[in-house]
Amino acid sequence: MMSIKNKYKECASRLCWGIAAAVMAAPMLTACADWDDHYDADSSVAESQKATLWQNIEQNGNLTQFAELLRKTGFNEQLSASQTYTVWAPQDNSFDYSTLLSQNNSRVLKQFVQNHVARNSYPASGELNKNINMLNEKVMHFVGNGNYTIQDVSLSQPNVGSANGLLHVINGRIPFRQNIYESLNNEEYALDSISKFILSFDEKKIDESKSVEGPVLNGEQTYLDTVYYENNELMNLLDAYVNSEDSSYTMLVPTNEAWNKARATITKYFNFLPKFEYLEDTSEKNSVEVKVKDPEFMRDSLSNLLLAASLFYNNNLFDNGKLKSLKDGENPKVDSLMSTARWKMYSDDAADLFANAHRVDKSNGAIWVVDTLQMRTWTGWNPELRIEAEYSTYWSGYKDVANSPEAVTVNTKNPNVAGRVSNGRYVEVAPISSVSNPEIDFFLPNVRSAEYSVYVVMVPANIHTADYAGKVQKNLITFTLGYADENGKIKETAYSNLETHTDSSAVDTLYVGDITFPVSYVGLASSSAMYAPYLRVRSRVSSRQSALYDRTLRIDCIILRPKELDNYIKDHPSYVYDRDLY
Repeated sequence: MMSIKNKYKECASRLCWGIAAAVMAAPMLTACADWDDHYDADSSVAESQKATLWQNIEQNGNLTQFAELLRKTGFNEQLSASQTYTVWAPQDNSFDYSTLLSQNNSRVLKQFVQNHVARNSYPASGELNKNINMLNEKVMHFVGNGNYTIQDVSLSQPNVGSANGLLHVINGRIPFRQNIYESLNNEEYALDSISKFILSFDEKKIDESKSVEGPVLNGEQTYLDTVYYENNELMNLLDAYVNSEDSSYTMLVPTNEAWNKARATITKYFNFLPKFEYLEDTSEKNSVEVKVKDPEFMRDSLSNLLLAASLFYNNNLFDNGKLKSLKDGENPKVDSLMSTARWKMYSDDAADLFANAHRVDKSNGAIWVVDTLQMRTWTGWNPELRIEAEYSTYWSGYKDVANSPEAVTVNTKNPNVAGRVSNGRYVEVAPISSVSNPEIDFFLPNVRSAEYSVYVVMVPANIHTADYAGKVQKNLITFTLGYADENGKIKETAYSNLETHTDSSAVDTLYVGDITFPVSYVGLASSSAMYAPYLRVRSRVSSRQSALYDRTLRIDCIILRPKELDNYIKDHPSYVYDRDLY
């Protein structure tokens, strides 16, 4: 069974800043060897250099509010230690002090205090144009030549030297820009549903490379000094690192209304039963009963996972780069977009995604808030399924076959045969005798509880060469679909005596018929079994028809196309979509 991590626990608190001096101890760093190059050699500067950053802040009558917030978060202790920092301290009454005083400490620490502090010394001197990595990993622009600003906030008292770094007094708060991940908990929009799901995967893990090892107790490693880092397994699974400041992403963010609409659509594809019958070998028809632990949990987990998988786009890959400058109401005008889950959407589908969406810029990209997630169901939630017939893992049984089915590679295709053989390979199923009709069954994995139009792609005998010596004939075939009904019992639906349309002119896509599967099989598998419906393909040539039809089956692939996609293609013949999703 596919592994899906679902902990649904309370959101873990943000990673607290706490690195022991024993781990991070380093020589005092200064911007240059001679302090007099940057500071006036008066007695006040000389005195400030003897004091720590915290002492200089605490003693400054214009920084009483900033000092109080340092005490509130406990960061005053860090500014008293030997680690070298640069602090840009906003002077009193230049920022929203009372609001910050009422907020929880972890938020004030990350969004305010650490937003004004960087490791190492950054003097305001000469011509300056630097990007500074603050302690909360936000990147700030420090510029000037005589007059200096950081992120457009001016310095009123630069270069106050301290024993453990440098202090700049500034005329206001440095704006805190949330990244995409931090925006999930934003009160500005009703995003509780998507936020709750993603944040439920938050956890703190031990950074073994930075932690100081202690003794091994009861077979487990202990640490004298433990350093943690934040981890989110869902973001790892989706390859969407939206908490990274040095990346660039676009995220579609559904409001609660949009989330509920999308889930109502997705959940219908995942109707799992507590138990159902399954044929281990379809040729023998020996059924076993399969039990599904907690079907509702499976349905809920897969629905949430696939909904989240449709939301993230890396702006640095493929044609996604055009999303960086996309504005409200504009058409992306891309050839295609590729989600981090590798779902590909061509131009028409991509345009729909951003229609009626509102862009909000973030420190590492942008979110697009939507009240309706305008995503066509087959682009990810209920995709077209293609089963490559040449793969023996899909063979669930065969009869009346000479030796066994044979996977054949088309090295040189006959130029007179139209169409293509997917993957350049097909399976050949030859009869055991000149009067027998071979049969082969295929498992159909990842089927949803949905309606499909079923197609089988057949290959003519002269696919390899125009000089084929034999006679090229049509096939006459019976197809049978086997699956679990709404009660979990094996049911078979037959589509009898279907004739391939052509003999030698083309690779032939044969429409078998429509089928509605009552039960979903997504994610159901084990090391020894592929729990799935099956398709039986059997030649049905009588002795009187032997001169008219070919008994050998040459099968390229089986296509299960969602009915809504099949209808859409009929109405839009030039429509382009991703056929290689599964």
